[in-house]
Amino acid sequence: MKKIISALTLGAMVAGAAFADVGVTLNYRQRATLLSHNNEYGTTDEASKILFTDAYSGAGTDNLGINIGGDIASFAITVVGDESTTSKLRTKTLGADLQVGKVGLFAGFWSDGKVKGAYRNKADVDAGNMEGMDFEFKKLGSAYAGSPSFFVDNIVMPVNVTASESYAIGAKYNIRNFKACKLELNGVYISNETSDEKGSKSDGSLQGHSLVGLVEANTNYGTGEFVFKYGQSAYQNKDKKYADAMAFGAYLQPKIMNNLTATIGGAGSVVDGDFTDWSADLRLYYKMGALSFTSFHSYSALVDAEESIGKLNGTKNATTKGIADSAAVTNGKHGGTPVSRDSVLTNNLMVRYKVNSKFAVYGVVADMIGLGENGGKKLTDKDGKETTDALIQLRASAWAQFYAGGNSISVGVVYENYDVAETYGDSVQNIAIPMVFRVKM
Repeated sequence: MKKIISALTLGAMVAGAAFADVGVTLNYRQRATLLSHNNEYGTTDEASKILFTDAYSGAGTDNLGINIGGDIASFAITVVGDESTTSKLRTKTLGADLQVGKVGLFAGFWSDGKVKGAYRNKADVDAGNMEGMDFEFKKLGSAYAGSPSFFVDNIVMPVNVTASESYAIGAKYNIRNFKACKLELNGVYISNETSDEKGSKSDGSLQGHSLVGLVEANTNYGTGEFVFKYGQSAYQNKDKKYADAMAFGAYLQPKIMNNLTATIGGAGSVVDGDFTDWSADLRLYYKMGALSFTSFHSYSALVDAEESIGKLNGTKNATTKGIADSAAVTNGKHGGTPVSRDSVLTNNLMVRYKVNSKFAVYGVVADMIGLGENGGKKLTDKDGKETTDALIQLRASAWAQFYAGGNSISVGVVYENYDVAETYGDSVQNIAIPMVFRVKM
């Protein structure tokens, strides 16, 4: 599989260079935390690991992207610094696209996903050219990290979402024979099988495969997409075999009014024949002159907390890109085993004001609230009735961004509170001053 994709990628590069004008673009981004202070741990490296963990929450990350494109083919590669070491680089994206008549072919590896960006309802400029923990805390789909419907409309993510390496090959075809509707069909095969230099399969990784189908419709009343995934999960059933899993999701973007864009929809998962979890998403974006509002809301729930959680690829914690339940509780105190929540509600609101062409300010507020019987700490009132005191996590930030052509520098102040309601005692709080530097060429 890996050799096939490498050959297609090389072919796309040659075709793009031979048959069309070649354009090269560079995209460089570095995020650095200038200061991080925690009320329990003080100003230490551990402070940034207590709350809202993210793959790019360390001292900084280089992000260098190169794109070669033409009328027939295109090739993209993104190289970043390895977060676990300062002396190595890793490939974040290695993808190729080839157009053959009305059929588009693509192959490669996309660690950030391959997704229809419009349904994210995220304007890159209004997000301050930032990602992940600083803006879009959660993708469409489940908030449970092990759910097959996690980041469900990512057509290159298998149902085994814990797969470390996933290589994909796919095709898309546009149908334009309908007067009031245009359809785009996508079919993808995904494998995370890896081989050593001798060609034998490597040990230690799940030999899982997935098939993905996505249909998008574009009408006069709006757009919509439906995605379906089927493959092998990381859950082992009673026969000690990796169980089959399915994920499905549907999202609509209706035309409501000028300057307002809305995405609404939901997703679900089936593992070993059982319906395990479901989610619903609502995203709103409104622009009024120099002022813009972006609002993301999501609800995720387990069908049966006791049975479903064990089937979600062995991952029990609810997580988002920027708000993660990584430092949960043990014996009623902070730190230790993640809480297994029945349901999770996440909210994210951003307001941005463009002062002029060189300067903009914006603020972001996000939370994650545990709901249901296991949503937080169980309490018993004087009458013996059990209730649950919810665990609420909060992240708020304010930013100033300076532009120079296509380049920008953003400086912000971030406040994080792991336990707003002090459900498990004194809340753990963190204040950080990050800076994001971005260059586009």
